[in-house]
Amino acid sequence: MLSLDLSTLKEAATAVALGLMMGLERERSGFERSQEGQGATYNRRESDSVEAPHGSLGARTFALLTLVGWISVKVGGDSIAMPIAVVVMSASMIGLFYFETSSSDRGLTTEIAALTAPLLGMLLTRDALLAVAMTVIVTLLLLSKPWIRAWIPKLHREDMTAAMQLLIVFAILLPMLPVRTLDPWGVLSPRKVGWMVALIASVDFLGYGLNRVLGSRRGALMTGLVGGLVSSTVVTVTMSRQARLDPAQRGPGQVAVMLACAVMGLRVIILAGVVGGSVLARPLLLPMAAMVLVLLGYSGWIYRTGSMQVGGEEIPVKNPFHLKRAAAWGLALATVLLVSAAARSWFGDRGLMVAAGLSGLADVDPITLAVSSQVRGVGLPATTATLAIILAIGANTLAKAGFAWLSGGRAFGQRLAMMLGASLAAALFVAWIQL
Repeated sequence: MLSLDLSTLKEAATAVALGLMMGLERERSGFERSQEGQGATYNRRESDSVEAPHGSLGARTFALLTLVGWISVKVGGDSIAMPIAVVVMSASMIGLFYFETSSSDRGLTTEIAALTAPLLGMLLTRDALLAVAMTVIVTLLLLSKPWIRAWIPKLHREDMTAAMQLLIVFAILLPMLPVRTLDPWGVLSPRKVGWMVALIASVDFLGYGLNRVLGSRRGALMTGLVGGLVSSTVVTVTMSRQARLDPAQRGPGQVAVMLACAVMGLRVIILAGVVGGSVLARPLLLPMAAMVLVLLGYSGWIYRTGSMQVGGEEIPVKNPFHLKRAAAWGLALATVLLVSAAARSWFGDRGLMVAAGLSGLADVDPITLAVSSQVRGVGLPATTATLAIILAIGANTLAKAGFAWLSGGRAFGQRLAMMLGASLAAALFVAWIQL
């Protein structure tokens, strides 16, 4: 029941504030639509005398709706009759308002947002933090209209299909996978492999999305940073080919490759920390930081001394997520898990290092996730896991230096190999001192 005390007044004020947060955005949006229709410019000096356009739900309406929802729970107590009556009454009034004021070019966004207002007021009585968070989410969705409309033309059917597949993996497939391990070494858990595949697929999809939104032809800086989220090897091969065709692209191409490798180092730290925890992220942080700093230092030096206009073909980055590709990647990861666990069981740490080096020639992510999961799952020492990851990065770095030399020629590949080698040497030196 309602009682006049400070906590009750604060809660009521919060309910009003939540409604105002959504209502102010809707009222501002109504003014913008009205000005666009009349071809007028909003005058700040006249704002105090301007009323909300006819046919709009404004800040006061939203504030009253959240307050009524809050009052219904406070007055109704444990009974749900009054909250249900408030929801039905609010929905009826909003529905009538819409049909009275609707036009052919008008949507339902404001009315749907208004229907959430009393519900958020009710939620405030149960969980204030959740109510505030939900209000912020609703307001952000209302604000996102111009951004969404700008992105929709850029979306392909393949993008939507990949996004739906990723949601299916997280919402349906992962919960169905068994947790128990299937191998004698206790490392091959279908649920664990599934989560790691979903994790790496999410990172790839994020990199692809940034590439689509920002574009890959905005200079070497964006090429390296965004391309490195998808594949530093793709960046290396593509920029090497451009440097061979046009010698003026050698400097920018080298910057793009080094930034992509720096992003790869940061990506390794994130993956190791998420899967292996802080016990692995801490010893891995300094060696990776040394490598990244060297790469950034060389990139800054070339940036100051050379031209940074990147031309030519764009990096051919395609949507990295498909279920077949994810299944193949999961099979490769399971193989690396088994080989590394068996190699360590049969040959000790030396066997694990050999497996890490061979795996790193193709990709750093599988061995990173494999040893990270073993740190948390079967008690692999963090020192051993750190050395295995650094060895895989070393093998991958040498492979990219070879790609650069073969694809871009000696002038491009030799200098880049020296820079990549220096970054690898810095990482190995810090790891040797630390470990």
